[in-house]
Amino acid sequence: MNLNFEKWHGNGNDFVIINSIESDIKINKTKVKKISDRNTGIGFDQLINVCLPTLASSNFFMKFYNSDGSEAGMCLNGIRCASKYIWQNNFAPKGKINIQTKSKNIICAPGRNDTVEVSIDCPSPFSEKNLIKKLERKVKDDFFLSNIGNNHLCIKMRAIKKANLNNIYKNLEGIIKKFNINLSIFEKNNEHIEIRTYENGVGETLSCGSASLCVASSFLSNSNKSVKVISIGGELNFKKGEDNMIVKGPANLIYKGNINE
Repeated sequence: MNLNFEKWHGNGNDFVIINSIESDIKINKTKVKKISDRNTGIGFDQLINVCLPTLASSNFFMKFYNSDGSEAGMCLNGIRCASKYIWQNNFAPKGKINIQTKSKNIICAPGRNDTVEVSIDCPSPFSEKNLIKKLERKVKDDFFLSNIGNNHLCIKMRAIKKANLNNIYKNLEGIIKKFNINLSIFEKNNEHIEIRTYENGVGETLSCGSASLCVASSFLSNSNKSVKVISIGGELNFKKGEDNMIVKGPANLIYKGNINE
């Protein structure tokens, strides 16, 4: 069976996008892992399946799968790419769309200079007392846990470029993986925040939008309403609303194709 797909990226965070709008496509762990192989498949950080909504208030339902076949609750870089995919393939007029995900509904709209703007709830603390006690014994730097549809452990460091993120994750994997927690290290400079992220089920990615949002949210207040977060792949801009966050960032088509899966 030939599977039509499009390859997209948001700040280097890359995605294979397929759709079950026109015909239902069955997704399983074996299929995802086969397609995700960067040598024998297409290769991606996540696969996104664009589906018909199950809620009357939504326009589309998006499902996100990590490269190891596990399902993610949400992906902020991915949802921008999938929104643009919808507009370019004329599945909806180019304007605001309400996207249903496994964890929450998100509003996406076209932005200036080929970007996409996303309106999303503010992240909430992820509270697990025993987990926090274990982390306090292992993590020497300041950290916090946050949820934005998926869970994030964010560690503040003085300098992140030379840090061995893989080793940091492996040291904590035994206590955070069962909670599907992504790990980020970040540093705050005068004008922006720099971040690196190890995504659970993927590894270190060039960018993670939801991790960037969790970190950005911790620095935003009524007097400081916007901040720029820079990852290896590029930058995202965050603005605090009354009860939400506005995220602005790129979404770029790489190529279209099909694969015999």
